[in-house]
Amino acid sequence: MAVKCRRLLEVVNGGLKGEREVGASVRVVVGLPSVECEKEGEECVVCKEEMEVGRDLCRMPCDHVFHWMCILPWLTRRNTCPCCRMELETDDVFFEIERIWRRAAGMSARGCHGGGGGGV
Repeated sequence: MAVKCRRLLEVVNGGLKGEREVGASVRVVVGLPSVECEKEGEECVVCKEEMEVGRDLCRMPCDHVFHWMCILPWLTRRNTCPCCRMELETDDVFFEIERIWRRAAGMSARGCHGGGGGGV
C-alpha cells in the first residue's frame, strides 16, 4: 500500500521526487512575528545589507531574522529558511504528503520507527 501511495505522489508531482519548490503557507507567513532589530552589525542573508537598529524584522521559527521586504518574496517561492533550510508548512497538500514521506523515510533509515531501543 505504501508503495502505491508513493507512486501516486510521484505521478501527481510529475516524477520530481521532492525537487520542486513550493512557497510557504500564507497562514504561516502571516503568523510570523515582527521583531525590532536591537543589535548593530547583523546582516540580512538575503540582501546582504546591515539591519538597522529599531527596524522591524521578520523572525522565523528557527530564530533567524530577515528584512520583511527580503523574506516575503523568498517565502512566496520557497518554504525554507534561507539560513538553515528549516521547512515551513505549505498550502500544497501533495507537497506536504511528500514532506511527511521524506521525514518517515529518514526516521526509518535511522532506525527510529518504534520497536527496539533508541528513538527520538
